[in-house]
Amino acid sequence: DNIDLLIYPTPFTYGFPDKIPYIVFIPNLMHKYYPNFPEFGFKRNIIRDIVYKLYARNSIFNVVDSQQGAEDIDKFFGIKKEKSRIIPFVPAGYIYKYRDMDEKTIEDVLSRYNLPEKFVFYPAQFWHHKNHLRLVKTIYKIKEKYKIEVNLVLTGVAKGNYNKTFDLIKKLEISEQIFHLGYVSEKELVALYKKSIALIFPSLFGPTDIPCLEAMVLGTPVVCSNLFEIPNQVGNAGIFFNPFEVGEMAEKIYEIWTNKELRQQLIRNGKERTNNLTLENYAKEWEKIIQEALC
Repeated sequence: DNIDLLIYPTPFTYGFPDKIPYIVFIPNLMHKYYPNFPEFGFKRNIIRDIVYKLYARNSIFNVVDSQQGAEDIDKFFGIKKEKSRIIPFVPAGYIYKYRDMDEKTIEDVLSRYNLPEKFVFYPAQFWHHKNHLRLVKTIYKIKEKYKIEVNLVLTGVAKGNYNKTFDLIKKLEISEQIFHLGYVSEKELVALYKKSIALIFPSLFGPTDIPCLEAMVLGTPVVCSNLFEIPNQVGNAGIFFNPFEVGEMAEKIYEIWTNKELRQQLIRNGKERTNNLTLENYAKEWEKIIQEALC
């Protein structure tokens, strides 16, 4: 069909590449770090190993989100880093579309939820690696240790660890501090970021992730995991914790909750770090790689 080049946005388990040259984006190899997590399982781990390695081995270039992405392909599949090309993640278009939302619009958009005036925010499905259970324990820990009630707003559909999470919330008697909104619209999501005191991001996965970038673009301080490449991605726009340590998470969330000057500094740093993080620049990076592949 005279196709010069295919671009696979992710490795598929069907339609394996044949004779047409292609570029593939390899999202992550987290199943190699957490093989026993319920997101994967024995069968899925084998499928990911076979499919991802096949695509990575036969491509012209493997596109990854970070230096670690390239190193993981080398480490686990024996495919040299020189074959990888790094394009950092960028937020979706709606983040930029609603970025300049004013305070009145924010209040109007969120009025139906009856939220507290001050809260931290975690937008994530209830998958095991999103670490909701430790986050809930952290909210309880802050209440017990610092005598402060931190309000937490969650979004995401009721799947995965949802029941375990809310059983724990009930057991710890902190239901009045936790607000689950379910699936929200793009405009509501932006409003929640902009209204919140900070994004709390205790995910166990990487190498990098998009919510931290969304928060930085929207002027929201970031408190997040110190795993993989996330600290390099966020830099001076966030403060970091070990997501396996509830005490450390509590300390950092308490710090952001009580220190307005710190929040303002992180907001300034985030906007500076994401100044050139645009959809246009993201497209240009892909264009460079496409041209290189066609040479």
